[in-house]
Amino acid sequence: MHQGQRVAWNAALMIAKQAIMAVLSIVYVGYLARRLGVAAWGELQASLAITSMAAVVAGLGVRGYLAREIAVTPELGPRHLGAALVVRGAMGTTTLLCATWFTLATRAGEGATLVVIAAASQLATILYTTMWLSFEAHERFQYILYVELGARLFVIGLSVALVASGFGVLAAAGALALGNAIELVLTYHFLRKRLYQPRLEVGLGELVAIAKKSIPLGLIGALLGVIRQADRVILRWLDGEAAVGVFSAAWVLIEQLELISDLVLGAAFAAGMRLYAHDQAGFVKLFRTALVVATALGLPLATGVSLVAPDVVALVYEGRDFAGTSDVLRVLAWHVPATFAFQVAALPLLASKRERHLGAVLGPALVANVVLDMWLVPRHGALGAAFAALVTSVGTLFATGILVLRYVREAPIGRLGGATLATVVMSFVALVALKTLGLWAAVIAGAITHAGLLLALRVVTIAEVRALARRKPEKNREAAAT
Repeated sequence: MHQGQRVAWNAALMIAKQAIMAVLSIVYVGYLARRLGVAAWGELQASLAITSMAAVVAGLGVRGYLAREIAVTPELGPRHLGAALVVRGAMGTTTLLCATWFTLATRAGEGATLVVIAAASQLATILYTTMWLSFEAHERFQYILYVELGARLFVIGLSVALVASGFGVLAAAGALALGNAIELVLTYHFLRKRLYQPRLEVGLGELVAIAKKSIPLGLIGALLGVIRQADRVILRWLDGEAAVGVFSAAWVLIEQLELISDLVLGAAFAAGMRLYAHDQAGFVKLFRTALVVATALGLPLATGVSLVAPDVVALVYEGRDFAGTSDVLRVLAWHVPATFAFQVAALPLLASKRERHLGAVLGPALVANVVLDMWLVPRHGALGAAFAALVTSVGTLFATGILVLRYVREAPIGRLGGATLATVVMSFVALVALKTLGLWAAVIAGAITHAGLLLALRVVTIAEVRALARRKPEKNREAAAT
């Protein structure tokens, strides 16, 4: 199959998966937040943020480094995956134990117990996402869809039943941890049956060498992870769990949208690594296409969420405790297109192994984010944290764009302009529908208008859609690796 067609199909598959997951997650999050209350909900989110920050150092970038290596040399998949599991498993266990010990030494009660449960949940996440690198590198994204959907349905069903029965936030956290453990088992099953079993064929010296080579990429992942979690941690410190609850109520909705960019980049990652190494013209074409996708998806999502934010918050959360969430959601909505574009801009830097240049952007971005939080949170609470996150994201995008100016100059201005115009018209149609017919009419009218204009303005062509629809399944080229 043509490289671009395969990337498009994989991206479409993962976006469809995320659409299903987003609907399920929003319904689930809304129910859970309402039943638990803003304070308990904020405490749960704070525990997840603390363990996520501790886990960002796990493996020092081994997952990303070896995913890049497997994409270029697929036959080394079992060997590389075995090494990644050992390094990330050991590092993840160590860092999470340290975080748990520190929490138990400094806190007591329900909050401390939540951190312990979240640490166990995070360790399972580290292991199954490590295994996902093989699915991503071999472009077998359907198995990620299977395990994610199955595990999330289990978590939603169990936690809703427990909370409805009066068991509270600890039971909900336990259900999430159990769901992640099930996801780990399912991931290993599909990996062993459909690709290969990971093998540890390297000694301690080579494991250390892999860890050292992975440090630059690991620092990038660590910085990105800390930047994403810092707002909630500082909010918990300066303003309390209620502010974290308000911010998180908006953030979890935005996170469902931002995951789309992770999925699109994941679908393009393996192809991008191969094309950069062997076909520069093909890589430029992939970069141009990714820019169009980022614009065509990111701008309408941000505009649409800004328009319907109060209605969405009222629908999902329903309570006065979350009254400030709609303003936070409107600000964070514009975090979405900035994140989409940053993911695309970072692709040439990752492909050319220029992680240090990316780190030179993200390090100051983290400092700026913390400074802005320290300044804005005491004055404006959750809304201040939202502005800090947005300013940091936009600044990071512009700085990264300067580093890849050679590729940015190749941007398809006509198609990007068409996507922007489609968003403007869509916004007007959605606003009229919202005022006259309500939320769901606005969503449907906006989606239909935007899709039609993307085709009419040739941002996306009928030929590209037909090529994607005619996609034929590929034979298992990885069978030899077993």
